[in-house]
Amino acid sequence: MPSETSDGSMIRFEHVHKAYDGAPRGAGAGAGAPRAAVEDISFSVRPGELLVVVGPSGCGKSTMLRMANRLVEPTSGRILVDGVDVLAADPVRLRRSIGYVIQEVGLFPHLTVGQNVGTVPRLLRWDRARTAERVDELLGLVGLDPGRYARRYPHQLSGGERQRVGVARALAVRPPVLLMDEPFGAVDPVGRRRLQDEFLKLHRELGTTVMLVTHDVDEAIRMADRVLVLSRGAKVEQLAPPLEVVARPATPAVADLVGTGRAARLLGVGHLGRRDLVAVGPEDRDAPRVDLAADLGSVLAALVPAARGRVVLTEGGTEVGAADAAALVRALRRLTDGGVDHVAAGGRVGTLPA
Repeated sequence: MPSETSDGSMIRFEHVHKAYDGAPRGAGAGAGAPRAAVEDISFSVRPGELLVVVGPSGCGKSTMLRMANRLVEPTSGRILVDGVDVLAADPVRLRRSIGYVIQEVGLFPHLTVGQNVGTVPRLLRWDRARTAERVDELLGLVGLDPGRYARRYPHQLSGGERQRVGVARALAVRPPVLLMDEPFGAVDPVGRRRLQDEFLKLHRELGTTVMLVTHDVDEAIRMADRVLVLSRGAKVEQLAPPLEVVARPATPAVADLVGTGRAARLLGVGHLGRRDLVAVGPEDRDAPRVDLAADLGSVLAALVPAARGRVVLTEGGTEVGAADAAALVRALRRLTDGGVDHVAAGGRVGTLPA
């Protein structure tokens, strides 16, 4: 079992600062002074959590992520990963113990898919049989048939397939922590959605602690257990479950990032509660059935073509109530007014505090 930091977190940033060109702490405020990429950031990631970091371009997201595996070294402050201060660890061993996935994937073009996935096991001197078994297992996990793909080269793969191989390679030695920098950004929208779904399933199965950086607010809301919203200099604007970020932006910067699509995004993370439902009547015999755990968007999709403008909500196959358009409006109003509700974005469940 992986160790944790003293507060129970798997990753912890403590007053971390990164300046280039000798910029001192707080230099960004001075006229003409070089600005720090990351200014005094503190937060933690829980074991098994998928934390998504989102913010505008140039806000320090990627710099912050790369400091966790010492591809970039902090100017000051402390970063603990799996209970170890990264500056006290051997950087090569540290990087081999942390999975890392980037947008460009970074596969070795002269190596086959199987050889790419087995890179770290070979560096750790695993024997051939153990490495081959692990490569086959991982390719299967990411949805690539080892018999078809292990002997192919990166140039023979689609963008989505290369991205899957990158994830498989990062997971080769079962790292307790996985860092992902815009991992799906180079994939077309349809393929991106599919990769997101498959990665969420994989994450639920493996329970790896993940920090994922993106500039895509919808991706953050859809995938995260919690969302870390940053502004310039990696200033923390909000750290909260997706529903809370959308329903209750903590600062104007968060509200601006969530933008005018706030109501549509709430459809993707909000849920009907039993209080929103009415009794099922004889007129609902032919109404569409929707699971109570479905998000508001799924309820709306079933509601639009419904002949009588009502759907029946079920739980475990049992009818629990009916809903119409007014029920959706009530749920959305409750979310934005600060009521208590549940969220299940991409299968992740949390609670919006009162």
